[in-house]
Amino acid sequence: MSAPNAPVLPQPLRLQEQDLAGKIALVTGATKGIGRAITIELATRGASIIGSYSTTPSATLFSALAEQLTALYSSSSSPSASPAIAPPRFIGLSCNIAAPDTASEVNTIFEALTTHFAGKLDIVVFNAAVMTLAKMGEGSVRPDVVDLTFAGNVRFPVVLVERFVREGVFRGGGRVVAVSSEGVRARRPDGGAIYAASKAALECLMRKWADELGNRPGMESTTFNSVSVGFTKTEAYSRIPREFRDKLETSDAAEVAVANRIGEVEDVAGVVGLLVSEKARWISGSVVDASGGKAKIL
Repeated sequence: MSAPNAPVLPQPLRLQEQDLAGKIALVTGATKGIGRAITIELATRGASIIGSYSTTPSATLFSALAEQLTALYSSSSSPSASPAIAPPRFIGLSCNIAAPDTASEVNTIFEALTTHFAGKLDIVVFNAAVMTLAKMGEGSVRPDVVDLTFAGNVRFPVVLVERFVREGVFRGGGRVVAVSSEGVRARRPDGGAIYAASKAALECLMRKWADELGNRPGMESTTFNSVSVGFTKTEAYSRIPREFRDKLETSDAAEVAVANRIGEVEDVAGVVGLLVSEKARWISGSVVDASGGKAKIL
């Protein structure tokens, strides 16, 4: 078996085509890994960002990223988006997606939207997730573990979208993207059944919301899609014990269809970036593969 290809090195921050200028995006879990890469992808295309996080260190990370992105736009060497369009704004807020009082957490987001963006929104990316590993028959699959997983991965998106729809937050032509997992349909190491089930439920919500809300008055042409993510180099990846991580990376890389490596966060951000674009206006209710072809979705 050949060794995995060298990783794709992160590119320096740079402005892209400003096709999202004037758009407002909510990205949950915006400070690390895939969420950070998605934030950069949308912001460098002109979108203002409300980014959520759950810890004080993450708040510092968001502030630092916002400063970098703001400096990028203000730099004299950076191309201007348009003299008629202001550079994007960055609002960070603390949000615990698995909090017992979900309505209170959602209200925090709604108040930030009202205060900073007149209560309107174009893009939502459900990236933050409660990741649990609990093997059946070993005593770790407890009711509280199940409740916590579904609270963060299912209940929170439901309560948030319900509030946004009721309050008329979404503008027409909106984009809602849920970051899912290849574990929904591909074999993964034991212990991920509860997490995978919660992601399968989230994918189902996207399909049903595509039918129910895609042409709701005021929300016309809004799309709802999921992105199926494979083994990707995130902070969680770096915490896996080295011996087990290397073995898992080699086996996963061998199953990827387009390269002999596992995913980088920029790979996933690029797929999300496609789905929020105008060019993806005819894709809705779908699950789009972001595993390098490892998990075939037909």
